[in-house]
Amino acid sequence: MSAQQSIKSAFFLLLFLTAACTHSPDPRPHQVADAFLTAYFGVDFEQLLPLCATGSELKSDMERNARAIGAERRLADLAAYSFRIDDVQLNCTKDSAFVSYFLFAPEIPDGIASRLTLIKENNDWRIAKLL
Repeated sequence: MSAQQSIKSAFFLLLFLTAACTHSPDPRPHQVADAFLTAYFGVDFEQLLPLCATGSELKSDMERNARAIGAERRLADLAAYSFRIDDVQLNCTKDSAFVSYFLFAPEIPDGIASRLTLIKENNDWRIAKLL
Protein backbone atom coordinates (compact mmCIF):
# COMPACT_ATOMS: atom_id res chain seq x y z
CA MET A 1 0.00 0.00 0.00
CA SER A 2 1.36 3.41 -0.90
CA ALA A 3 1.79 6.23 1.61
CA GLN A 4 -1.03 8.16 -0.07
CA GLN A 5 -3.41 5.18 0.23
CA SER A 6 -2.42 4.75 3.89
CA ILE A 7 -3.20 8.40 4.58
CA LYS A 8 -6.56 8.10 2.83
CA SER A 9 -7.41 4.93 4.79
CA ALA A 10 -6.42 6.58 8.08
CA PHE A 11 -8.49 9.65 7.23
CA PHE A 12 -11.63 7.61 6.47
CA LEU A 13 -11.13 5.54 9.63
CA LEU A 14 -10.85 8.72 11.68
CA LEU A 15 -13.93 10.17 9.98
CA PHE A 16 -15.90 6.98 10.70
CA LEU A 17 -14.85 6.91 14.36
CA THR A 18 -15.72 10.57 14.81
CA ALA A 19 -19.17 10.05 13.34
CA ALA A 20 -19.73 6.93 15.44
CA CYS A 21 -18.89 8.73 18.69
CA THR A 22 -20.87 11.93 18.41
CA HIS A 23 -24.62 11.39 18.24
CA SER A 24 -26.92 8.82 19.75
CA PRO A 25 -29.52 7.04 17.67
CA ASP A 26 -30.41 5.22 20.92
CA PRO A 27 -33.54 6.94 22.35
CA ARG A 28 -33.09 5.43 25.81
CA PRO A 29 -30.66 8.02 27.25
CA HIS A 30 -33.11 10.72 26.17
CA GLN A 31 -36.05 8.86 27.75
CA VAL A 32 -34.21 8.23 31.02
CA ALA A 33 -33.06 11.86 31.19
CA ASP A 34 -36.63 13.04 30.54
CA ALA A 35 -38.03 10.74 33.25
CA PHE A 36 -35.33 11.82 35.70
CA LEU A 37 -35.81 15.56 35.13
CA THR A 38 -39.59 15.21 35.32
CA ALA A 39 -39.28 13.38 38.65
CA TYR A 40 -36.59 15.77 39.89
CA PHE A 41 -38.60 18.93 39.28
CA GLY A 42 -41.76 17.18 40.47
CA VAL A 43 -39.90 16.16 43.66
CA ASP A 44 -40.98 12.56 43.04
CA PHE A 45 -38.29 10.54 44.80
CA GLU A 46 -40.12 7.26 44.18
CA GLN A 47 -39.58 7.72 40.44
CA LEU A 48 -36.24 9.52 40.71
CA LEU A 49 -34.17 7.20 42.92
CA PRO A 50 -34.26 4.10 40.66
CA LEU A 51 -32.94 6.26 37.81
CA CYS A 52 -29.79 7.24 39.73
CA ALA A 53 -26.56 5.26 39.29
CA THR A 54 -25.88 2.81 42.11
CA GLY A 55 -23.32 4.14 44.58
CA SER A 56 -23.20 7.59 42.96
CA GLU A 57 -22.93 10.77 44.98
CA LEU A 58 -26.10 11.90 43.19
CA LYS A 59 -28.06 8.92 44.50
CA SER A 60 -26.78 9.52 48.06
CA ASP A 61 -27.79 13.19 47.83
CA MET A 62 -31.24 12.31 46.50
CA GLU A 63 -31.78 9.71 49.24
CA ARG A 64 -30.82 12.31 51.86
CA ASN A 65 -33.22 14.82 50.25
CA ALA A 66 -36.01 12.23 50.20
CA ARG A 67 -35.61 11.62 53.92
CA ALA A 68 -35.42 15.35 54.70
CA ILE A 69 -38.51 16.21 52.70
CA GLY A 70 -40.43 13.16 53.94
CA ALA A 71 -44.03 13.06 52.84
CA GLU A 72 -43.84 16.42 51.05
CA ARG A 73 -44.43 15.53 47.37
CA ARG A 74 -44.05 18.91 45.72
CA LEU A 75 -42.14 22.06 46.52
CA ALA A 76 -43.73 25.27 45.27
CA ASP A 77 -40.43 26.75 44.07
CA LEU A 78 -39.58 23.70 41.92
CA ALA A 79 -43.09 23.33 40.49
CA ALA A 80 -42.53 26.41 38.32
CA TYR A 81 -39.40 24.94 36.71
CA SER A 82 -39.45 23.29 33.30
CA PHE A 83 -36.84 21.88 30.96
CA ARG A 84 -36.15 21.07 27.33
CA ILE A 85 -33.71 18.36 26.32
CA ASP A 86 -31.46 19.75 23.63
CA ASP A 87 -28.87 17.08 22.71
CA VAL A 88 -27.76 13.53 23.55
CA GLN A 89 -24.22 12.36 22.89
CA LEU A 90 -22.84 8.87 23.47
CA ASN A 91 -19.20 8.16 24.09
CA CYS A 92 -17.35 5.87 21.66
CA THR A 93 -17.93 2.73 23.75
CA LYS A 94 -21.63 3.62 24.13
CA ASP A 95 -21.51 3.06 27.90
CA SER A 96 -21.97 6.68 28.92
CA ALA A 97 -23.89 9.60 27.53
CA PHE A 98 -24.16 13.33 28.03
CA VAL A 99 -27.58 14.96 27.85
CA SER A 100 -27.68 18.71 27.38
CA TYR A 101 -30.86 20.49 28.42
CA PHE A 102 -32.20 23.96 29.11
CA LEU A 103 -33.73 24.76 32.46
CA PHE A 104 -36.47 27.40 32.58
CA ALA A 105 -37.86 29.16 35.65
CA PRO A 106 -39.67 32.43 36.34
CA GLU A 107 -36.35 34.06 37.24
CA ILE A 108 -34.61 32.64 34.12
CA PRO A 109 -37.22 32.83 31.33
CA ASP A 110 -34.58 32.50 28.59
CA GLY A 111 -33.31 29.31 30.18
CA ILE A 112 -29.92 28.18 31.33
CA ALA A 113 -27.93 25.36 29.78
CA SER A 114 -27.20 22.37 31.95
CA ARG A 115 -26.14 18.76 31.54
CA LEU A 116 -26.65 15.24 32.86
CA THR A 117 -24.15 12.42 32.71
CA LEU A 118 -25.60 8.95 32.23
CA ILE A 119 -23.86 5.59 32.51
CA LYS A 120 -24.94 2.08 31.64
CA GLU A 121 -25.57 -0.24 34.57
CA ASN A 122 -26.52 -3.80 33.64
CA ASN A 123 -27.68 -2.60 30.20
CA ASP A 124 -29.89 0.12 31.70
CA TRP A 125 -29.15 3.84 31.56
CA ARG A 126 -28.77 5.57 34.94
CA ILE A 127 -28.06 9.18 35.89
CA ALA A 128 -24.57 9.54 37.36
CA LYS A 129 -24.25 13.33 37.61
CA LEU A 130 -26.48 16.35 37.51
CA LEU A 131 -24.47 19.40 36.46
